[in-house]
Amino acid sequence: MLPKSLAIATADGKTVCDHLARCTEVVLLDIENGAVVSRSTRSRATDTCGQHRSFVELMAGCHAVICGGIGQGAVNALAAHGIEPIVLAAPMSIEKAVEGYLAGSLATTGERVCLCG
Repeated sequence: MLPKSLAIATADGKTVCDHLARCTEVVLLDIENGAVVSRSTRSRATDTCGQHRSFVELMAGCHAVICGGIGQGAVNALAAHGIEPIVLAAPMSIEKAVEGYLAGSLATTGERVCLCG
């Protein structure tokens, strides 16, 4: 199995951000053979919705990003860089999202909605 790099969007370092464009940080995981082999973070100075360029740069090298919601502009920006959005069906902690992703049981949705209301 090839290694994968996964980003998890967050605004507080504890939970998955409810809207990708509002994330201030991403947790980056390198995954090999179904296990996390390294973990790091990258930060940005803004949580202003719509700053697509900066969050695409934040996720450089990742194949996917877990988030709580996403707009179509962000979907397009990510697709142009080969990054798949994985949208959660409900709010959760970063640790629960990682557990669910690794187990193949992460509850996701195909809807492009935000969990920020």
